[in-house]
Amino acid sequence: MHRFAPVAEGAVQIFAILIGGVFLLSGVVYLYLGRVTCLFGGNFWSIYAFAWNHTWFQSALLKQAGHVTFFPSLIGLANLRFFRGDVQMLFFAGLGLVFITVLLLLIPIWRDKTISLTAKTLSTLVVLMGNFWICRASITANGEFNCDNSLAMGGAALAFLLVAKTRCSWMVTAIVVYAGFLASFSFAAGFAIWPTLLLLAWCLRLPRRTIVLLGISALAAAIIYEMLPVLPSSYRLQKESEVSFGNPMDVLTEFCRLLGSPVLHTIAPWRKAKTLTELGQSFGIALSGMASLMLAGILVIPRVLRRDLGKSGLESTGLSLLIFNVFALTLVTLGRSISFTLAPFAPRYLFWSSLFWTSLILLGIKRADRLRSGRWPAILLPFAIAILAWPAHYQAWFWCKNAQVLYDQDAIALINGAVDAQRTQMLPPELKQIFQERVLLASQVRARHLDVFADGLQDWIGLREADVFGARQKREGLSGQCSIDALGQCDNGAPAARVSGRASKHEQSIPWTLVIADSNGVIRGVARSARLNPFVNRTFYQGKLTAKIGFVGYIRDYNPALRYFVRSADNFTLSAEEIPVQH
Repeated sequence: MHRFAPVAEGAVQIFAILIGGVFLLSGVVYLYLGRVTCLFGGNFWSIYAFAWNHTWFQSALLKQAGHVTFFPSLIGLANLRFFRGDVQMLFFAGLGLVFITVLLLLIPIWRDKTISLTAKTLSTLVVLMGNFWICRASITANGEFNCDNSLAMGGAALAFLLVAKTRCSWMVTAIVVYAGFLASFSFAAGFAIWPTLLLLAWCLRLPRRTIVLLGISALAAAIIYEMLPVLPSSYRLQKESEVSFGNPMDVLTEFCRLLGSPVLHTIAPWRKAKTLTELGQSFGIALSGMASLMLAGILVIPRVLRRDLGKSGLESTGLSLLIFNVFALTLVTLGRSISFTLAPFAPRYLFWSSLFWTSLILLGIKRADRLRSGRWPAILLPFAIAILAWPAHYQAWFWCKNAQVLYDQDAIALINGAVDAQRTQMLPPELKQIFQERVLLASQVRARHLDVFADGLQDWIGLREADVFGARQKREGLSGQCSIDALGQCDNGAPAARVSGRASKHEQSIPWTLVIADSNGVIRGVARSARLNPFVNRTFYQGKLTAKIGFVGYIRDYNPALRYFVRSADNFTLSAEEIPVQH
């Protein structure tokens, strides 16, 4: 065995880098292909509306649903100022923050001279897998939410990297404190950085003055948070959760279910006979969370008692990440139990719970690297986890794209100033007020040509085709079919109709922008195709999303007695051909 050990070690290192690269590349590609294309469901529109009459600083220092997103709001306001609220710019900003977080987590691991190259490559695989697992896409595919969460995580990672060096420099100490404020005022769960830093300072035997300074900084952050006003348009859902602090066991159970959420999402694709909801009812998920919590205690408590956190970068990173995410998920559980409904298996919480499991695996790699017997089973564990997690990663590609199609449909409805009656009826009662507030905000965003309204398509509606396009008309071989599949109403109360169908130019390319005109040549609405063409469908989705290829648009002031036609309008050029709308 010793003879082949170097070969086996080399093979492990190569496969770790290859599999990590696959998770990284597929994660980036499918996050981009399934990125959120409209901020209708976030909070930035409310911030934009407030910022029209206030300074950036005043607009960013506000609470929204219990969060103070000061630093992400500055990114959003800069995007508003320089890019007219371009959602894609926010996506790239959030993705960049994920890369920065990964880099900050990997730096101490690759600087660690106490572990082998095999441990470093396996740790790299685990960090890449934990950060680019597409099951986290409800956060990472959304530019706004990703900026919130990744800034908090990035600030925490920066503090982890530098906290051990605070005994040498006041400048480093100041950077760590700033990183703590960055995490705290990017997302509410970021406040977990303060107890984490205090525990790390204790375990590292940092000077008493450093511990006192961190404690004062934590107190200052809490006071500032309490003093900040609430965004005037910030909504508050009525609490419907059955969890209460009168029954601590219920709270603990929900917390364990939250910790076990990645296990549920990992095994769900392997248990096709049962739905995610059915699997979530199993006590085994809560049990897995309880077991992971006990394991975390076994790893952390001895370090706290002995105060002997060593110089290993891998161990310090894993321990820091573990403590931080335990506190972050505790804040999530308590905060949601107090004010909102806690849904422990909601995909948005995977952003944090997946990193909790990442930290456990990192610490396992550290322990395994020192073993003489039983080392190889432990080394192969990350590969087994990668295999188990891949089906969920794969299925999330399609979930992400389907979600984007829905976002695009919402965006085109907003551009047309139409409301789909069926979608409105599907909303829970507690969300209808929020929906109405967002529709009102949409009219203000539309008037300023921001976000999805930046292209000005809404200005075409009500004008004659000749007045909009003039002589810019040519034959493009447009063909296809479409029909009215739902009725609704406009923002002014007039009737509206949703038009859906398929179109192609010369039976090859798909038009992106289309106009819907009546028989008098007046544009009554606009339509857009899904961000999915046959090539992308075949290459990236194995042809499984063919049914999603097509366009959706709306007719304002719909009159059943009139005839309507669809034409392509890419590059501000109207097609000579037209597709009749079937009633």
